[in-house]
Amino acid sequence: MDTIVLLITISASALVDRCKDGLRRLLPRRTGDPSSVLIDQTLGLARLELPDGWRAAHDLNETATIEAIHALFGRHVIVISDSVDDFVPEMTVYEHSQNTRAELTSSIKLMACSGPERRTVGGFDAVQYEIEGFFQQTRIKYLHTTVAGRRAYHQVLAWATHSRYDRASFERVLNGFSELPDIHTAAKILPVATQPLQVIPASRYDVH
Repeated sequence: MDTIVLLITISASALVDRCKDGLRRLLPRRTGDPSSVLIDQTLGLARLELPDGWRAAHDLNETATIEAIHALFGRHVIVISDSVDDFVPEMTVYEHSQNTRAELTSSIKLMACSGPERRTVGGFDAVQYEIEGFFQQTRIKYLHTTVAGRRAYHQVLAWATHSRYDRASFERVLNGFSELPDIHTAAKILPVATQPLQVIPASRYDVH
């Protein structure tokens, strides 16, 4: 009897959760909802405002500072930011992309790679590649984007299984990307407060 009651309780709880998820998808999300904005809390380099259906994720990649998932469609996005101070001044967006793509393709059985394609992300030049391969017998397709920011090179890696990959969905996520300003530099360039100029009115008299 206790087992039957437990199963009924679990089933009822699962049904309530599904109903709540359904209501959340039906109700419009308020503009500026804090839960839709992810901030790089580790390095303070990047910000990602998520479209509807996306939420913060965890443990997708240990070096990522921003992680997001669209659970309904099994789509994932991570942001890995590397400060420009860690590279030679001659580093280019193409070289950084090549280095990070090599790390990715070394961990999968590569099937195809197309690119580069150029676009603007967060006001900065970016280069993109589509990569397809098998990871642990699962066919995965990736959208690999490298953004040449002012403070960092940002690798934005989006992926899903082959049947659930949707380039347009990932591009909408990229539209919400921006690089955070350096608060220390911003403080240095703030205008210095000055004392207001005091003007002494002229006297009405010729002789004092």
